[in-house]
Amino acid sequence: MFKQYVKNEQFNLQINRFINDEYENDQKVQEDLKSIIPQLKDEESWFKAWNDKAIAREQDGDFSVASTYYQASEFYLSPEDPRDENAYRKYRENFYKGFNNFEYERYQVPYENGYLPVVKLVTPNATKNLLLFAGYDSYMEEMVKMSKFLKGIDYNIYVFDGPGQGTALRQGIHLIHNWENPVNVILDYFNLKRASAVGMSLGGYLVMRAAAFEKRLDKVVAFDIFYSFFDALRIRMPYDQITKIEQLLAAKDAKTVNIIFKSMMANNLDLNWKINKGMENVGVQSPYELLQQFQKYNMEPIMPLINQDVLLLAGENDQYVPSSRLVEIDSKLINAASVKSIMFDKASGGDQHCQAGNRQLGFDAIKEFLYASFL
Repeated sequence: MFKQYVKNEQFNLQINRFINDEYENDQKVQEDLKSIIPQLKDEESWFKAWNDKAIAREQDGDFSVASTYYQASEFYLSPEDPRDENAYRKYRENFYKGFNNFEYERYQVPYENGYLPVVKLVTPNATKNLLLFAGYDSYMEEMVKMSKFLKGIDYNIYVFDGPGQGTALRQGIHLIHNWENPVNVILDYFNLKRASAVGMSLGGYLVMRAAAFEKRLDKVVAFDIFYSFFDALRIRMPYDQITKIEQLLAAKDAKTVNIIFKSMMANNLDLNWKINKGMENVGVQSPYELLQQFQKYNMEPIMPLINQDVLLLAGENDQYVPSSRLVEIDSKLINAASVKSIMFDKASGGDQHCQAGNRQLGFDAIKEFLYASFL
């Protein structure tokens, strides 16, 4: 279940994200947390606390735990920080040393001037295919690990880093809104005539965008819903402030927008991370340029184009996406073959972003949806 480890909301979500799916009942990890949690004061102490424990766990041969700690340590590091590349490399090295939940195959699918990394999780005699990807900040290895919740289904699972994610981003392949492009490349490469798809976090928008234009997708899951990037700003800003910013964007007043955001970012760890991570992902140099790109990520124009079976998941206390969007999206998928919507409340333990704290709930709903018969 989702736990209140610290007062900082962003720190709290990430600790639940990294720990609770796998290690909530692991006594050694829970002991580690007793020394890690009191150290978490800012981005630098966050890195040191997790990195120190990662090194110790790696030396002990606890590769899966070490991988998780290295991923946590890297979370707030700038790409210009010389420690960032080492933390990312250590995260992946330890992950594959410790991963044994599936038989798997690794691929590098040509894309632009580089490649998209893919892990195919093999289910013997599977007759169906499932694409699985994340969004703003997750790496595909995190999604590979979560696939344990899907083990045993009649699907081969293709997990990949798309543009702006993980190893693709580190090649200079930046985030794009028209996600049908990488999905098309993956489907072509593996000669998949039909596949379902699950997009997590920002992937909740990306999967819907792909479905609007790539009709080889038959069932799509927004895990959770993600209506627009501006929602993630509105949910944490006063109405008059976000309204002013939108007016300045419309007036193309880049200077004032940048001044406003730099002032806000100086005193807001969460906003500072969101904007800096966004600029890295998209490949721009200022908040104004980022917000211009953010405007492209919006469900409104694509909803009538989606004609697949759709599952929409949401948490009532999601800190990034207003839960009220669930009813709106459901009602505007007017051409979908079918729509199922689920709102997880606090009592269920699934009320947080992407059911952090009780991920099993989300994946149980996904499995039920994938096996449902739509007539």
